[in-house]
Amino acid sequence: MKDEKEKETGEGIKSLHDEVIKNFLSEKETAKSFFQEYLPPVITKNLDFDTLKIYKDTFVDKKLSKYYSDLLYHISLNNMDAFIYLLIEHKSWEELFTGFQLLKYMVRIWEFYIKQNKKAKILPVIIPIVIYHGPKKWQLDTHFISMFNAPEYVKDYIPDFNYNLHDISHYHDDEIKGIVLLRILFKTLKYIFAPELRHKLREILQLFQELEDKRKGTEYLEVLLRYLTSSARDLTEEELKESVTQILTEGGDIMATIAERWVEKGREKGREEGIEKVTLDFVRNSLKEGLPIKTIEKITGLSAEKINKMKEKMALS
Repeated sequence: MKDEKEKETGEGIKSLHDEVIKNFLSEKETAKSFFQEYLPPVITKNLDFDTLKIYKDTFVDKKLSKYYSDLLYHISLNNMDAFIYLLIEHKSWEELFTGFQLLKYMVRIWEFYIKQNKKAKILPVIIPIVIYHGPKKWQLDTHFISMFNAPEYVKDYIPDFNYNLHDISHYHDDEIKGIVLLRILFKTLKYIFAPELRHKLREILQLFQELEDKRKGTEYLEVLLRYLTSSARDLTEEELKESVTQILTEGGDIMATIAERWVEKGREKGREEGIEKVTLDFVRNSLKEGLPIKTIEKITGLSAEKINKMKEKMALS
C-alpha cells in the first residue's frame, strides 16, 4: 500500500479525502445528524431539518482545491432562508487565514443567492463550519477579527464572525456521536494517519453491521475501502484485507451482501493477474471464523468440493 501511496499526487490524495467526506455528508440523514449533534443547541432548535437541501456547487478557488473542498446546504432558520457552509481542510496543518478563505466563499454564496433571488431584500444567514483532521492540534482563534492587530477604536469597521470548528483528529472516541455513517466517517478521519488505525479498523468496520440498508452499506464500504487503501500510512494491504474478510464473515446478511461485492472485485482483479487470491483469502478467513460452507459457497461461487479441499489443507497445515 505504501508503494501505491508514493505514486499518488497531491491532487490524488485530495480527491480521495474529497470523495469520502462528500459521499458520506451528501447523504441527507448523515448531514442532519452531524448538524444536530455538533452545532450549538440554540441554533439547532431553530432549524427546520425537513427543509434541508444539499447543493452540488463548489465555491472554492480551483487553485486551492488541493487544500480545501466544500459542501453547501440550504435550510430554513425561523422560517427564513439560511445556509450551512462546510469547508473541509485537507492540509495536515492549521491554515492561518482560514477565516479569510471562509469570508471569500461566503461572499460568493451571497452573490449566488442574490442572482437566484433577484427580489431579495435581505441576505440569508450563513453558518460556517470547518472540518480539520491534521495531526497537529488546531490552536487558532476561530473569530475572523482575531486576524487583525487593530486598536479598539477601529474594530467597529472590521467585519467579524465565528466559525464552528471540528478538529476530528483530537476528538476522544466518546465525543464522536450521531448515526452510524457519521460515526464511521469521523472515526476513519480521526485515525486515518495514525498508527492506532490497525487497532481501530475492526471497530470501525463493525459499525457497518448496524446498517439496515444493504445497498447503502455496500456503497459506503466501497468508498471507505478506496480511501483506506490509498491514504492509510500505517496499514498494509494485507492487514486491510484480513480485517475486512473477518468482519464480513461475522456480520450476518448485510455483511454477506457486502462480502459478495468485495469478493467479486477480488475475482476481477484475480482474473487480470491469473489468480483469485482475494477470493481464497476470504474463504480461508471464513473457514477460520466457522462460517457454514453453504454460505461461503453462495458468496464466492466456489463449489463445496473446492471449499472442503481448502478446509482439509488448512487442517493439515
